[in-house]
Amino acid sequence: MNGPLRAVAPAVVLPALAAFACAAGSAPRSADEGSDPALRLSLSTGEGSPPAGAPVVLELTGTNDGQATLILDFPDAQRYDFEVISEDGAVVWRWAEGRFFAQVLGRETLEPGASLRWSASIEAGLPAGVYRVLATLTTVEPRAVEATLTVLPRS
Repeated sequence: MNGPLRAVAPAVVLPALAAFACAAGSAPRSADEGSDPALRLSLSTGEGSPPAGAPVVLELTGTNDGQATLILDFPDAQRYDFEVISEDGAVVWRWAEGRFFAQVLGRETLEPGASLRWSASIEAGLPAGVYRVLATLTTVEPRAVEATLTVLPRS
């Protein structure tokens, strides 16, 4: 028969947490510890201005411009997302829409000078207009970069 639950004295727990925090300090830096200036995000919307209805390829690149290895922590299996937003603020296309992601923590390691790339294609194209494209690295503390995409009327 088990007795009542007993609280662990703070005097025992706090030194253990302090020792863990000191040991963790020697590990590679996590890019999720606030905004890390060593991680540079860039977004490509393809070459030039595509005509209406032509496929559009979007590419998000994360580059470690620092001297230390970066660890990117993710809350699930998703690594990125792209949103295409019209001039009136409506989201007209979102890469992750209708997709499901495994609910498992993830981690990517980015060595100094190395890059990771993620891309998506809008096969059906977009109507003519000017769009805001938002690319998000879906880390525990998400980071985003944006660009403007002009889609020309079909000739």
